[in-house]
Amino acid sequence: MPAVPSWGRRFSRMSDAERRKAARLLALDPANSVAVEACAGSGKTWLLTARLLRLLLAGVRPGEILAITYTRKAAREIEARLRSLLAELAGVPREQALSMLVERGLTPLEAEQQLPRARSLFETVLRAEPAATITTFHGWFARLLSGAPLESGLAGRNLEEAGRRLFDEAWDALAEDCARDPQGALASALLDLYQQAGASNTRALLRAFCERRAEWELWCKQFADLDAAVGALSEALGAGCDPLQPLHGAERLAELEEFARLLGQNTVSDQAQGNELAQAVLDARQQGIGEDWLRRIASVFLTAQQAPRARKPSAAQAKRLGDGGENRLLALHSAWSTRLIDCLGALQDCRNARFNAQALRLGDVLLARLDALKRAQRVMDFADLEAEIDQLLAQEGSAAWLQARLDARYRHILLDEFQDTNPLQWRILRGWLDAYQDAGMSPPGIFLVGDPKQSIYRFRRAEPRLFTAAAGHFEQTFGAVRISNAHTFRNAQGIVDLMNAVFEGVPGFERQTAERVDWPSRVELLPLVAAQEDAAEVAIEGMRQPLTEPRHDPEDLRRAEEAAQLASRIRQMVGCWRIRDAKGDRPARFSDILILTRRKTQLSIYEGALRAAGIPFVSPGQGGLLDTLEAQDLLAVLRFLADPGNALALAHALRSPAFAVTDEDLLALSAAGRDWWPALRSLAAAGTNPRLVRAGALLEAWLEVSAHLPAHDLIDRIFHESDWFARTRAVLPAVLWPGVQANLEALLALALDVDGGRYPSLTRLVDKLSRLSQAEDEAPDEGLIAAGTEAAGGRVRVMTIHAAKGLEAPIVWLIDAHAPARRADGYTVLLDWPAGQGLPGHFSVLGRSSEIGPLRGPLLEAEAKAAEREELNLLYVAISRAEQVFIASGIAPARATGATTHWSRLAAGLERLDVAAGIQGGLPEQERAAADAVPVPSILEKRSSVPRIGSLRGGSPVSAESNAGIDFGAAMHAWLEAHHAGWPLPEVAAEVRQTAEKLLARPTLQRFFDPGSHLRAGNETALLDAKGQLRRIDRWVEFDDAVWVLDYKSGQMGDASLMQAYREQLADYVAAMRAVFPHKPLKAMLIFTDGGECPVE
Repeated sequence: MPAVPSWGRRFSRMSDAERRKAARLLALDPANSVAVEACAGSGKTWLLTARLLRLLLAGVRPGEILAITYTRKAAREIEARLRSLLAELAGVPREQALSMLVERGLTPLEAEQQLPRARSLFETVLRAEPAATITTFHGWFARLLSGAPLESGLAGRNLEEAGRRLFDEAWDALAEDCARDPQGALASALLDLYQQAGASNTRALLRAFCERRAEWELWCKQFADLDAAVGALSEALGAGCDPLQPLHGAERLAELEEFARLLGQNTVSDQAQGNELAQAVLDARQQGIGEDWLRRIASVFLTAQQAPRARKPSAAQAKRLGDGGENRLLALHSAWSTRLIDCLGALQDCRNARFNAQALRLGDVLLARLDALKRAQRVMDFADLEAEIDQLLAQEGSAAWLQARLDARYRHILLDEFQDTNPLQWRILRGWLDAYQDAGMSPPGIFLVGDPKQSIYRFRRAEPRLFTAAAGHFEQTFGAVRISNAHTFRNAQGIVDLMNAVFEGVPGFERQTAERVDWPSRVELLPLVAAQEDAAEVAIEGMRQPLTEPRHDPEDLRRAEEAAQLASRIRQMVGCWRIRDAKGDRPARFSDILILTRRKTQLSIYEGALRAAGIPFVSPGQGGLLDTLEAQDLLAVLRFLADPGNALALAHALRSPAFAVTDEDLLALSAAGRDWWPALRSLAAAGTNPRLVRAGALLEAWLEVSAHLPAHDLIDRIFHESDWFARTRAVLPAVLWPGVQANLEALLALALDVDGGRYPSLTRLVDKLSRLSQAEDEAPDEGLIAAGTEAAGGRVRVMTIHAAKGLEAPIVWLIDAHAPARRADGYTVLLDWPAGQGLPGHFSVLGRSSEIGPLRGPLLEAEAKAAEREELNLLYVAISRAEQVFIASGIAPARATGATTHWSRLAAGLERLDVAAGIQGGLPEQERAAADAVPVPSILEKRSSVPRIGSLRGGSPVSAESNAGIDFGAAMHAWLEAHHAGWPLPEVAAEVRQTAEKLLARPTLQRFFDPGSHLRAGNETALLDAKGQLRRIDRWVEFDDAVWVLDYKSGQMGDASLMQAYREQLADYVAAMRAVFPHKPLKAMLIFTDGGECPVE
């Protein structure tokens, strides 16, 4: 259990509610420095915003406040929440404003006195110069460096994450150095690493070393120079010692000789080993011992995995050797097995010392090349930013300047999500704050917030132990009050019960309590999808054509079954389960569901199942923004503007939705001249083709301004003048538009983010984006669709656990929950930086995971425990996203491994709760009702009305006997659309539902509606025909031999003229679909609700 916080002793006799209120009052008092450890859903952002309000009410100027959080998104959220709170205080009625102030820790009298000031704070904060600093650590560091002294050489350097490109350039420079002196020490060290690790692993190792350059430089500061640092590490790894020392001496050889004699009296296999061992003893006496000799005798005592061979007492063996001989054999075997394991370990440590000496010296040279490149290009990355700030604080000349600048500005510091801080950031912050104590000055007020249970960013160097170390430091040095809050306002009681059961006994976990004790909840752990017995014995009939026939992986089949289960259950939930929110109970919607996964490697299988089931979802891709079609369309325009002679870029741009030029137009351009841009200007001037006229005018205008407009402004102008968003939305299914819109907005933001938006030319911007798209680890992510927005409404969200941190949803489903944790990589850096220490305690590089050596074993064990704890944290973050429902599923492994997984931990937790069948609790259900269907895009509503059954799309309406008949057709159309898409069925008249159900039950139509009878199908599909008119098809179905286009018509078959109009309408649909299915025959059919079908040729 965690230590009792300092405030707990003061209020030990209070009830839980009273204690929480007292703790909140302490935390919000501006006079107190506070460290708050708060669980997920406890209202950390509310507390942080309320603390900011109290500081402002206490007379603190906005510019004296520094608030640091982990991400820019979180910083923007804090700013937005503060502005919203201040705006609300400025405008709400008096009694409500007083209540808000009392809720945030003021007494009623204080609230009355502070109300005028509270109402004026909105304007005060907006007009403040300087404003409050609400940013990330890196954002704060960048601001500090912007005013660095000129002699520091940091002025004008841009923040740019271009690690792969710069590393490649530095690597080339290193290779050139080696080529110029192939017999030199540098080239020899590189060749030795190649021989030991291979070219790819050597490169990966040195890149990992460069990524830890800040820690390397700090570790080296403990020594006089590089030689001293490498020498100290080599000594720590046993270099200079004789690993075979325990084997020297006549006594040791005599023991081996005795053991060989005993083996010669034992079994046949032992006799052969005894002969080999006797020969090894003879060779040792004549030639001495070495590494080869050690491995030779080790094979007698040890397995290939360097474990002692099994030797046990037995009656037969005692009969052969005698009791004394058997005992002696077992004793010698045990002693020599231990001795040999120690010697082999010491030998491996010596090898590791040599490996490290070569790698570290080579890495240091590579770092110098990398640093020279960065200085020449005036760039730095986040690691450089931290290292430079640390160096400025450490240097005597710059430290005074930086310290004075910080002291004169900030009087209150708020640190959010501190569990994600890395040791170097804490070193910098502590170095600044400790200087107050050294100088006898009054330190700034501290407000520290975090939750070590939610630390899941070790791959970004986060160290969760720092939160406890920092809280203890502030308590001892600054008199901070330590507060613990394990009360959640997010999760229903059933979810909290699950967390308490799963994490029972985990160090640092405090049992949580729930505010929503009366909310319905459900926890469900689905059985693992098991492999089919015959899955591994799939019959192979002839050779597989790899271009047309995919290989069937048994694991993929199990995952596909899990994905199908996911889609089926979601369709059952939506519109049936009742979810509670602030307004009361309501039917579950698609947007209530959040699907989480640890890794994205298999996500396409689950997305395919959701897509096939007609479930709308959003799943932003990682690192794939510049590869999306919408990004490629914009990049084509930019490439053309940078080089008007790029005909391929111009062709691509013209075919984008922004211009919608046809293939026939492009053929005309190609025939008009060799150079496409002059040809386009010529055809546009003729004025005969409106599409080309428009495209020519827009491109001409953008070319004129591209030479002087910043990239962001140019892209914004392109979007606005071309009506880019509306035109793109018009050609997309409604379910795809939110993701595309988010990506387009992300592209606009990227023009500012990359290199700070500073580009001397459009050519450099295009070049930069091209290089980013080729760098997997630096490629920008696709845009995120914010939950709760209009764009996200009606869609399931799919994301990784890391991406979901800070989010919540009524229903959370953790997929692939039985996947084992990823094994630790070899060829990386081993770093030990104890929490609270100013410098790293150990720095070395690792080779193969099987060649660690015993001396670094404890460090590797600590790393393994930290990785295991992060696995627990990932599960905690996943569960705590759920407000009312948490479901987990997974697949059974092909072979039982016994590994602990999220699924097994959940199973153990449910067992502690004595839950049968893996289901705890439940939600009220209702007959299926209308869910939040995907809204029709506004561009379609404006430019083309969606017709009702009984009208010709794109033509004149078909006559109807009455408005009632038209309304009947519209209702049935909506019912059929919901049925095909898998949405909850709308409430319609019984006659409408019966008519639709009869239509679906017709034997002649079964193959069109049964998913097992066709390849795929689509409903309400919007297409643009050759004339640019929108065509909306009721349903299309793809079979092996043909594609059918179906159109529903209310009533019975009409007269000849009406039927001819229907046939012409279907002919237009078929023509539009031919562009989608050019290699399959297309057929069409009219389906009448009162009976009868009419195929159309």
